[in-house]
Amino acid sequence: MLIGPAVLGLALLATFGLFSRRADQLRRFVLLGTRGRPIDDLPARVGAEAVVVLGQRKLLQRFVPGIMHAFIFWGFLVLLTTIVEAFGEVFTRTFAIPLIGRTSWLGLIQDVFTVLVIVGIEMAVFIRKVVRPDRFKGSHLEEADFILLMILGIMLTLLGLNAARIALGVNESPAAWTPLSNLVSHAFTHMSLGTRRSFEGLFLWSHILLILGFLAYIPYSKHLHIFASEVNVFLASTKARGALRPLHIDVERMGEGQGSLGAATLEDLTWKEILDTYSCTECGRCQSVCPAWNTGKPLSPKLLVMNLRDHVFDEGPKILAARKAGEEHPPAALNPGVVEDEVVWDCTTCGACMQECPVDIEHIDHIVDMRRNLVMGESRFPQEAGLLLRNLESSSNPWGADQATRADWARDLGVKVLGDGPAPEYLYWVGCAGSFDDRAREVSRAVVRLLQRAAIPFAILGSRELCSGDPARRLGHEYLFQTFAERNVQTFRDAGIRTIVANCPHCFNTLRNEYPDFGADVEVVHHTELIARLMRDGRLRPTEEVNALLTYHDPCYLGRHNGVYTEPREALDRVPGLTTKEMPRHRERGFCCGAGGSRMWLEERLGKRINLERAQEAIATGADALGVACPYCLIMLDDGAKAEGKEIQVLDVAQVVARSLGAD
Repeated sequence: MLIGPAVLGLALLATFGLFSRRADQLRRFVLLGTRGRPIDDLPARVGAEAVVVLGQRKLLQRFVPGIMHAFIFWGFLVLLTTIVEAFGEVFTRTFAIPLIGRTSWLGLIQDVFTVLVIVGIEMAVFIRKVVRPDRFKGSHLEEADFILLMILGIMLTLLGLNAARIALGVNESPAAWTPLSNLVSHAFTHMSLGTRRSFEGLFLWSHILLILGFLAYIPYSKHLHIFASEVNVFLASTKARGALRPLHIDVERMGEGQGSLGAATLEDLTWKEILDTYSCTECGRCQSVCPAWNTGKPLSPKLLVMNLRDHVFDEGPKILAARKAGEEHPPAALNPGVVEDEVVWDCTTCGACMQECPVDIEHIDHIVDMRRNLVMGESRFPQEAGLLLRNLESSSNPWGADQATRADWARDLGVKVLGDGPAPEYLYWVGCAGSFDDRAREVSRAVVRLLQRAAIPFAILGSRELCSGDPARRLGHEYLFQTFAERNVQTFRDAGIRTIVANCPHCFNTLRNEYPDFGADVEVVHHTELIARLMRDGRLRPTEEVNALLTYHDPCYLGRHNGVYTEPREALDRVPGLTTKEMPRHRERGFCCGAGGSRMWLEERLGKRINLERAQEAIATGADALGVACPYCLIMLDDGAKAEGKEIQVLDVAQVVARSLGAD
């Protein structure tokens, strides 16, 4: 009969008409933005699709909700075969997929994954309705419930269809290999042949119409991630998480109205940033780990992305309509109209949100791009930021100290200050904190003693070392950062620098991951990496016991942004007498000290202080000492411990190792 194929053809035409119309509109919304990063490193992008999308790696970081989602996702992939079979059966009742159709193993896999999808839906309902985690605050739960109901309907109609076909004796795979469908088929065995055929037709068409309805509905819903997330993962940055997208500001071009100073309006967002908004699953994993949100501040990475998505859907059609009519649409400011200024400034750029996000949304890029506009385009920023920027511009360091005193901390250590002549094996990049802050200077001295003990040839730049520019860049002053980067890179070239050791993770990240955009060609290692290697090679041999219980804090820009977790712990494990104990939030789940994103220089006026939250977690372990590998963390956590009135010593890994060598 031709009625079935004709009805299916009309339904397919309507579905794909609705789907393609919306897909084209969404594509045009994306193209309203700017190009952003180039699409390079294809092997890494394909690998991300395999691991993040197919393997569900980031979802499985939290096992129970992860396995729930994996059951549904993997089930849909496998059950694509049943959709092909259902559509084929409209044309011929004996349809089978070439090569694999009617095989026992295919029937078993289909039956098993039907069960797993149903189990996944039950788990999702339990998590959302019984457990009700705080991370769902602000999410569109009613729409999510409707999506789950549609998926359940697709599974139940599939199960009913397979059972009815077994009862009719026309099943694709042997009944014994589809145990669940075979069990359900007993409900039809007592029915007449005509009734069984009626149920087969009912389940077949219900299954098909639910699938087509699902396809037509999703692009118009808040659950665009079902189709957008795969593309978003492919387009995500393949660089280290700590590397920001450079603007390469040309002052002359800016004067001619060309170039960008950050994200002021929707059209200033990059294609990837707009696609990020489509890809949000509203799962709230980012929100649950955000240090700002967890200490009572208004920033929620999830709500920020959702608000931007709503803005895209509201403004996008208006901009397209105005362009079609040859008119100018008045631009709508992102800040504070869509995202409050306070939300933008609350971020520590710790990367916890990006670590958790299962679809590779790059929240930090959104925030920094908005900061760039506020700082460079509108000169609108917290009052304290003005002092930071003035110090950087006038003194080349955030402290506003005289550059001539940058090497004073090393005056009695016999450290070579690099001048003319060949550069030694290592340049020790001290950083501004290590040069000017009294507590951080002690870390610099410990690093020097360790390098000297290991007979490592090294030198420092002294007054030729400028700020790396990290505070300016994270604050949003890209042009000031660019100036520092270009000058420092030129210094590296002039001095013939090939290898740099840095003890500040912020400098380490900037020199290693961001300076190559400005022509740097140097190897950069963190001091904990070098110390661990020297201890491993026997060039540093700890002999004196350090009898203490120590808990180690992972710096965000060393751990999450650059993946250095093992080496600091390895160095500490080699110290005689030292016992270590992890805090509940450690390694990839480590909690920020509150200093990143230039928050070191800004006041916290809302909620609980982030450094206090982290210091309390460290104190609760009962440790005598709190180990760090970052001068910012040292300062922030020492302040937090003192505010608590607790006797816990905050020490850098280098200081602990130096004690074990009698070099402190």
